[in-house]
Amino acid sequence: MIKRIILLIALLVSLTGTKAAIGDWTLHTSYHNATHCEIMGGKVYVLASGALFSYDGEDTELRTFDRITNLSDVEISFIAYSSGIDALVIVYKNANIDLMSDDGTVYNIPDFKNKNLSSKAINALSVTERTALLSTSFGVVEIDLEKREFTNTYTLGKEVYCAHIFDNHIYAGTSSGVVRGERSSNLLDNGNWHTVNSSIATAMDVHSGRLYYAVKGHGLYYICSGNTQSTQIIKNSDGLLYVHSNGKELLTGTQKTLYTVDPDNAVTSYKLDGSENNYICRQGSTLWNCKGYKGLVACKAENNAVAPVAEGIIPDSPIRNYCESMIFSNGKLLVAGGNVNYFDNVFYPGTVMHYDYSSGEWYNYPEEIIRTTTEVGSRYRNVCTIDEDPTQKGHIMAGSFGSGLFEFRDGEFVAHHSYHNTPLESVSKSYPAFYTRVSKIKYDSKGNLWVVNAGAKKPIKILSPDGNWTELYYQQLEGLPTLSDIHIDSRGYMWIVSLQGEAGLFCARTNGTLDTSDDQTRLVLSKFVNQDGLSYDVYQLFGFAEDRDGRIWVGTNTGLFVIDNPKNFFDKGTFTQIKVPRNDGTGLADYLMSGVYIQCIYVDGANRKWIGTKHNGIYLLSEDGLETLEHFTADNSQLPSDNVVSVAVNESTGEVFIGTANGIVSYKSGATAPEQSLDESNIYAYPNPVKPDYSGDITIVGLTFDCNVKIVDTAGTLINEGTSTGGSFTWDGRDKRGERVSGGIYYVLTFDSEGNEGASTKILFIR
Repeated sequence: MIKRIILLIALLVSLTGTKAAIGDWTLHTSYHNATHCEIMGGKVYVLASGALFSYDGEDTELRTFDRITNLSDVEISFIAYSSGIDALVIVYKNANIDLMSDDGTVYNIPDFKNKNLSSKAINALSVTERTALLSTSFGVVEIDLEKREFTNTYTLGKEVYCAHIFDNHIYAGTSSGVVRGERSSNLLDNGNWHTVNSSIATAMDVHSGRLYYAVKGHGLYYICSGNTQSTQIIKNSDGLLYVHSNGKELLTGTQKTLYTVDPDNAVTSYKLDGSENNYICRQGSTLWNCKGYKGLVACKAENNAVAPVAEGIIPDSPIRNYCESMIFSNGKLLVAGGNVNYFDNVFYPGTVMHYDYSSGEWYNYPEEIIRTTTEVGSRYRNVCTIDEDPTQKGHIMAGSFGSGLFEFRDGEFVAHHSYHNTPLESVSKSYPAFYTRVSKIKYDSKGNLWVVNAGAKKPIKILSPDGNWTELYYQQLEGLPTLSDIHIDSRGYMWIVSLQGEAGLFCARTNGTLDTSDDQTRLVLSKFVNQDGLSYDVYQLFGFAEDRDGRIWVGTNTGLFVIDNPKNFFDKGTFTQIKVPRNDGTGLADYLMSGVYIQCIYVDGANRKWIGTKHNGIYLLSEDGLETLEHFTADNSQLPSDNVVSVAVNESTGEVFIGTANGIVSYKSGATAPEQSLDESNIYAYPNPVKPDYSGDITIVGLTFDCNVKIVDTAGTLINEGTSTGGSFTWDGRDKRGERVSGGIYYVLTFDSEGNEGASTKILFIR
């Protein structure tokens, strides 16, 4: 009997693997752009893309840190090591501060973040033993790291770019020159701060009894203890990026040259290879070079040159935290990182990547070959839409709001489609290569690629699998600059979204042909009228989705609207706002999400609506919208930002990928796409076996919509029951009395919505 149970455990583990539990969060943070590093505990800690990782050169251990594992926030601006408390000082963009020891223990100091100030912008961080100085837009803030408290705020009334403690004074590089104040005097009085010189210092550190500071466009200067006279030691007009002492030497440098200064003030210069040499520190004989998107690179200094000795170290991650467009296809999360926000003129570098769900690895598509072999060159940017050919796995198309279409096969770039070799139109005759605006692409089931060519005379174009193009002309759409989405609904109607400027919605009843002459159409721009006759000015329309009942959900800057019966859209063009009863005895109701700035909508396998907003995080609404099932924000969840720009769901697992202004996070929800029929080969439960220390929910997947589920023991006694959410059912592992079940085997019996018995599976509880 024992042998049979062991065999069953092994079988269940092999079938189900390791899966996230319902409610689990995972951050998918970029660690690619290395900009700064510090040595602590024999490891090098690296600031990259606003995130933190460490690398141990002895055992090659690579470790990442984030808000889920141990940090208090996201978007790190500065790190610095404090020898006085043997901890890393971490300063975030929002002025939050962490102190992290080498074992990963974190102490949070949120005082500055929580202050009510008009500006908390921090320009630099410096640490002297147990004291940290923050250089801010208004002055210098002093922190006692040992007591973990702010001690003084010196309001100088000017921008401070750097600051450091030297010779019992605080020196500050300000917008009007270098000033200093004696620490024993009342530095809250601006009269006790005195100008040392009028140079604009950008970085400072102390080395061998001297204060060194970089002057923009001039080079490196120093001040000796006991006087205020500045002496130039390095002349360089390229701009020194950092000034850093490790106790044995001072390091400073530009993108082209590294300089070291020894205790006797002797300078040695080293030539640097290429570009992206952001910051260099030394650990023994190794120079660690933060080389931007090449990662953390181990280097050696020989013959007055610094040369790499190994490939760059980059944790597996997205290349950037850009995620404006995301879809799931063939077990991959496809991500395009540009946008179509024409009037803001925001230009994101060309970013195409995918996440392989089975391996848990990121793949970042090649960029340099596009910059060097296509006419767009360095203006390869704002890749805002992506899709995979359903007839050819690995065949990916990505559209740029400016540079046309880019084609990839198995992760490799193969072709550029633009105004010069396709019917795609540019909105500029003078610079056609940079204004061929593809704002949305979607493949249909036959492998035809539908393309929205914003600003064109014929903005809807179709590329067939054999390489032929078809163009659709609708007079109402001609020249609209920010057409941003296309959807062929379950009735065959074609919906086109106009994002802004003239925001609105276009619909065409196509009659199943590509001949537009007999199409019935309607275009609603700028004003939406609801069922009660109320009119709303709409200046941006981002979110758009069809639910499983054929209703159209529309998200705008002014709230959420629904088209209940799209057939009536052609006659009335009226939008419905869902009314949520107050249930307070008044009989009154409020419009659902009225006034909420909505940016994306996704309908999951249970017909629930995920609503991403610009300022309020993400909502999960019930099927009819009358109930808010979840509302996640940066304060109550692991969302990196309340600005949610995209949502995609792995329909097989129910994991929701949420794209925010600060990167991607995933959340394990309880809904998967329903199966068409109950098949025992598709049904399984996880975690399985359920170990003694597990107290979360057990998830059963592979079910049909509204499937009835019964949990019974080996004697056939009913333990619990319920109805599936989409294609999933979650069970808390308790019986109907709320008591945790004992160890043993339990059977999951399934029945379709008509009560016919379907397939079953087993769950083993180990106690």
